[in-house]
Amino acid sequence: MWDPFRQSIEQWLPKCRIIYDKFHIMQHANAAVDEVRRAEFFRKGGAARAVVKGKRWLLLSRWVNLSTQKKRHLNALFALNRRVMKAYLLKESLDRLWSYTYEGSMLRYLKSWIDQLRWQRLKPMEKLADMLLNHLEGILNYCRTKVRLGVVEAVNGNIKALLRRGRGYRNLNYLLLKAQRLAATRTEFVAFQKAA
Repeated sequence: MWDPFRQSIEQWLPKCRIIYDKFHIMQHANAAVDEVRRAEFFRKGGAARAVVKGKRWLLLSRWVNLSTQKKRHLNALFALNRRVMKAYLLKESLDRLWSYTYEGSMLRYLKSWIDQLRWQRLKPMEKLADMLLNHLEGILNYCRTKVRLGVVEAVNGNIKALLRRGRGYRNLNYLLLKAQRLAATRTEFVAFQKAA
């Protein structure tokens, strides 16, 4: 979602579609929840501050993945701090965005999610909503083009491991051949030479 990266892709591959996947969007949502937690940590004092302290990983976890004891801890935190609860619930509801297969319904859900922010006074979540609106085309492309993003991430991870292991390749074609062998499929890699 970095702007220079997007501009570079649009320059070199003008017909491609940029797709923003669930993992990266939820990473931004988790950062927004963490920012709300930190602001509340410094705003609260005394015993309430001690309840908020050390709950970062608990707030970043999804509700369905928590044990009963951790859900109790989270509910105790929510009873003391409604702003953290609102941010957490907004993050959890944003996760549902990727269950839609039609871009119209996905857009409608995103608009209703943004409407929920209207009276919440949560600046990090409002910043997240602005970022989502700025990258709306790439989010909607998730519905338009079905790509198994887990496979893409696996290939990217394999290429990074190959580069670390090789400690530099002098020939770009040899690197691409090694990456293709590592993928164990007929994957096509496109290479661009830097313009001098």
